[in-house]
Amino acid sequence: MNFLDIILIIINVILFIIGIITIILAIIDWNTPWSDAKFYCGMYWLFYVFVGVFFILGFVVVDKSSGTTVGIVTSVDKNFFGTTALYIKTSENEQEKYCIENEEVAEVAKNLIGKNVKISYGERVGFYSTGKCHQAPVESIKIQELNKD
Repeated sequence: MNFLDIILIIINVILFIIGIITIILAIIDWNTPWSDAKFYCGMYWLFYVFVGVFFILGFVVVDKSSGTTVGIVTSVDKNFFGTTALYIKTSENEQEKYCIENEEVAEVAKNLIGKNVKISYGERVGFYSTGKCHQAPVESIKIQELNKD
């Protein structure tokens, strides 16, 4: 969990507590004919649903892809929150970006820059920290032998 996760959770909790307070105030003022508490309570909860969902979306990851890719490792970069970006050249003019969370796999990838490799990645579905990969992470990387016939 990183500082961005903590900030998003704190904002969401504060907004929820404010929402509970608006419900209590609306219940206290329920029978007062000139009270706008019911209206403000309803408007606040509509606001909270949209804003709360926005803050929660930072944690939701849906990447059902899994498989293997063969190509040449062109670059290995460290991302801001600690994951590693792996760039694989899959054709003459196309390069794909993958994410690595495991430090051991990242070290292997650094040592294989410029070599033909086969990477395997799994799926990623659920709630994950903003400091984790938001795509299927690379699970293994191996040197691919070229067939010269």
